[in-house]
Amino acid sequence: MLRRTVSSFAARQINIQRASAANAATKHLFSTATKSSSYVSPYNDLFSMMKKSNSPSNIFAGSSEKVVPKLNCGVSESVLKFRTTCYDRLMLAPFVQASEYRVILQVNMKHLPLESDLEKEIFHQIVGTRFDHDLNELKLTSNQFASRIENKRHLCWMLDRIVMGAKRLAEETN
Repeated sequence: MLRRTVSSFAARQINIQRASAANAATKHLFSTATKSSSYVSPYNDLFSMMKKSNSPSNIFAGSSEKVVPKLNCGVSESVLKFRTTCYDRLMLAPFVQASEYRVILQVNMKHLPLESDLEKEIFHQIVGTRFDHDLNELKLTSNQFASRIENKRHLCWMLDRIVMGAKRLAEETN
């Protein structure tokens, strides 16, 4: 029994010596690698910008002011309201509903750049029943393309053409 305790004690001592030797070798490897390395990160500029600006929103933005895109007629895209309907997939062909790609555009009259009463009158004649006088809102619908994105572009193009056409016709009549 004494022999077993001595041999187990000796085995533990050997394992401890091996572990300390491995730790010393690892420390030596890492310490020499960091001292002799001349590695420069390609992200140094980004990290320095992050340290300077403390705000994550200003890191990639060139300026602090937000640019809101506008249509050619002068209507800001932020005032346009788009609606669409989502359906679950059908198990039978054609696997989509008939009005799945329909997009509805709504915009209030106060956001349209129509100055004179003549422009507004021509605008009302062009849009007809698509304008709701109670809500003072124009409602355009497109289901022409098999893509919601294309229908949205089509609606923006239609609004552009309607507003610019009303302005042009009012200018020609004067």
